[in-house]
Amino acid sequence: MSSKQWCRWNSHLAPANYRDRHTILTNNHGLPISPALQPRNQKPAREQQPLESLTPFRKTVAANPYANALATPVRQCNFTGARLPSHHLLPFTTIFQRTEGDKLVPHLAPVDETRQASRAYTVNSRDLLIRLGQKRNWHRLLGHELKFGLKNRGDYQWPSQVDQIILSRLRSTVVRKLAWVLGKPKSNLVVPFESTEECPPSSTVLHLHEGTSSDSSPNSNTEYNLKYLLGPDLDGLLKGTSFAETDSLLLAHSYMTVSAHVALARLALFLSGAETNSRNSKA
Repeated sequence: MSSKQWCRWNSHLAPANYRDRHTILTNNHGLPISPALQPRNQKPAREQQPLESLTPFRKTVAANPYANALATPVRQCNFTGARLPSHHLLPFTTIFQRTEGDKLVPHLAPVDETRQASRAYTVNSRDLLIRLGQKRNWHRLLGHELKFGLKNRGDYQWPSQVDQIILSRLRSTVVRKLAWVLGKPKSNLVVPFESTEECPPSSTVLHLHEGTSSDSSPNSNTEYNLKYLLGPDLDGLLKGTSFAETDSLLLAHSYMTVSAHVALARLALFLSGAETNSRNSKA
């Protein structure tokens, strides 16, 4: 990964513009400020730094997925009122869909693109989404200011099977990130791991089959069951790789794998409630 590509993916951890490079100043609404109103001899608020010029501590922070998660902007859940980093939240926005009678109906739908404006947030939980769909609890996500001047909450619609839509998107993100990591075998970003081996501390273990777990894994390690998280998408991910018959994998902690760690954490958080309920039912 080049230094420019790393800076683009980790812009919230590294300054945003190269030194001596002209930066377009914007106001609070994201619109460019007229040159006549710009102050003279003002340096950019944030300056871009190549990865090689970062201190060892900043390199360690940049490669830490938990630091990346906590560095995301803080937003408030419209349903619970909790203020959390947006890593732990699901964004929603208003979209319009045309009905058979050629009428535009507003829907409160999950955000499809990261650049799409978000109007509401809810905690990243599948169980909470299912609860929102009952008795019109999702009306609490609309807030006081509705988009496009709609004043009647009854005009809005809640998409059916919204939990399946979000689950599919989270899974596709994990598959895309892990496919990129698996496609670089010479970088040793992912190595095979047997459950009988001693797991090094502060490692991330990816179990590829049901019932596989590392008994000697320290408490500081993070374990993911990809068979449960990805479901049928796991077969397509491992197809054509040398890890199809492997029980588990070790995912390295590097700035090249940060996005994969973050995507896995978001998917695991979304399914955490359902996994707990399934374990309780079996017990």
